[in-house]
Amino acid sequence: MSNSSKLLTIAIPTRNRHEYLDENLKSLNEQIKNYVKIIEVIICDNSSNDYSRKIVEKYNALNLNITYIKNNQNIGSDENIAQCFNLANGKYVHIMGDDDIYCDNTLDEIVKVINKEDYGSIFLRPYGFNTNYLSEYPPIKLGSNKIYNKDDFLLKIATQISLLSAHVINKSLIKEKDANEYCGSNLVQVNLLLDAVTKAKKNYYFNNYLLAYRKNNSGGYDFFDIFINKFGEILKKYVDEGLISYNLMKKIECKKIKCFFPIYLFRLKCYLNRDHKEIELAFDRLKGYKCYKLYIEPIFKLPTIFSFVWCLAIVIYGRIINGDIALGATYIKELTFKNIFKLKYKWKIK
Repeated sequence: MSNSSKLLTIAIPTRNRHEYLDENLKSLNEQIKNYVKIIEVIICDNSSNDYSRKIVEKYNALNLNITYIKNNQNIGSDENIAQCFNLANGKYVHIMGDDDIYCDNTLDEIVKVINKEDYGSIFLRPYGFNTNYLSEYPPIKLGSNKIYNKDDFLLKIATQISLLSAHVINKSLIKEKDANEYCGSNLVQVNLLLDAVTKAKKNYYFNNYLLAYRKNNSGGYDFFDIFINKFGEILKKYVDEGLISYNLMKKIECKKIKCFFPIYLFRLKCYLNRDHKEIELAFDRLKGYKCYKLYIEPIFKLPTIFSFVWCLAIVIYGRIINGDIALGATYIKELTFKNIFKLKYKWKIK
């Protein structure tokens, strides 16, 4: 079977994280045995050493026939993700973070769905873990897998549109696209996702948790600039091109205000010593939304202890309305009153 007839490409950009890559490929190796003829695996390596190469050689001796590209220099995260997409030969492409892991039977579920019908994107519902993705698997699952049209799908996944590993994209819908044109935003994957979804009649949403991602394991960028300003610019571009409506853009950003940003503000209040006024300024783009005034503004304006309680309440509320009750329960369980009241003074509102 030629590369052009591959059903799925799993492409992994990596840089100096061979331990995580090893765990990623271990899970993949255990699941790919029945699909070696229809799935290709690509790894694009920005590493400054050869440890990742040795991991690749280890799994190539097993079930994985990995196409390994070692970049001569670190070309950057955006360019490496774009390279993964451009090199993919599969009808569908799953660009997967090197530190993320397929849950048991994830590959079976993906192949079953993409073998039946054509979708713009398949959403792999993710959950975060700290140390052991098996023992930290969410204990509760409500709802069922569903097929959505463009608008309903994008609103459903609004809080996780930017999560690289959560999306399997139908490349055959955008096969002429050069992903390099999206470099520079730290959100190459968002553009590719929107390109595919806006060309499709339907998209698939897995309600069961299929992907484990490592918590708090990325950085090197301005979180609020990327996920408020850059993300907003991307949405606006698709509005201007008539591919999504202005109303949908507002709904997506409001859902992120309610269900995405509070959790990060809570972490900042607990663990990081960062000027709250600087953070508040980062939200300038969203201050015109009524939902901002209701959900986010009190976090900055209320006295410290009330602000802290309000922030925690919004995190819980956001988890509930986003359908992540199990994740919300797990998150609260991780907290203790000792930690809360010890750490709350790190971010005082004056």
